[in-house]
Amino acid sequence: MNLNGRLVLRIVMLLSLATLMGCGQKYKDAEDKMTRYLNEKYGEEFVVENVGGGYGSGIFTTDTIKAEAYPPNSPRHRFRAEITKDFSKVWDNYMNMIMADKFDEKMMKVSQEVFGQKDIWVKTNLDSGGLSFPARDLNDKNMSIEDYFKAEAINGLAVDLFIKSEPDIDKERQAEKVDKLADRILALEEFKHGFISVFYLKPSAFEHVSTEFYTVGEALHYYTRKEISYTHTFTKIFDAKKVYSVQEILSHFDWEYKES
Repeated sequence: MNLNGRLVLRIVMLLSLATLMGCGQKYKDAEDKMTRYLNEKYGEEFVVENVGGGYGSGIFTTDTIKAEAYPPNSPRHRFRAEITKDFSKVWDNYMNMIMADKFDEKMMKVSQEVFGQKDIWVKTNLDSGGLSFPARDLNDKNMSIEDYFKAEAINGLAVDLFIKSEPDIDKERQAEKVDKLADRILALEEFKHGFISVFYLKPSAFEHVSTEFYTVGEALHYYTRKEISYTHTFTKIFDAKKVYSVQEILSHFDWEYKES
């Protein structure tokens, strides 16, 4: 390489280094801004990390910096946050996580009634629609789930339902119960879309599901393993209507999960 070539290479390397340093400082400033904003908004401390990526396209694609955040005393409440590149606005979906915990209690009661047993654990995820976030002025963690649904238009939900089971499962009867659960969710008149997964866990797996759920990664992958559950099925709600019949729910038992 001649002298001119080496000079050009050095200039490119220096420019690249300067760009990286600039991005690093901008991300640090974004982290500080989001941390202060979340602390003030919710009246508690948060850890903000993975600033600058991790979610693909943001709500404004090129105009926001993305991050993850969680309360230091509750790492399982990890949520998305985004800030405009001029630092003027911050969005987050922490309220959806808080309200999902409250909705879990309602879904637990409904599920126990539908399936006729107490050994059930439920985890729901509330969706404001695509990559959207709840309204920025919603920050009352003590509000009821009913009031939250009035204030925030929830687009859909995902329900993971775990049942302590034995090997001899009457799948036809269970398919009817899963269908009935979809009816009960539709009766709430709160959701346009929903996906309901039901896992019939072995007793040893059920004993730890409420804690292991947050550490196993992809739930569909982990809880469809034969050493964890006896069987599993699912149903779906779209445009406030049930997508599958009882017979189709029955056909979904033991469906094979494939990672995309």
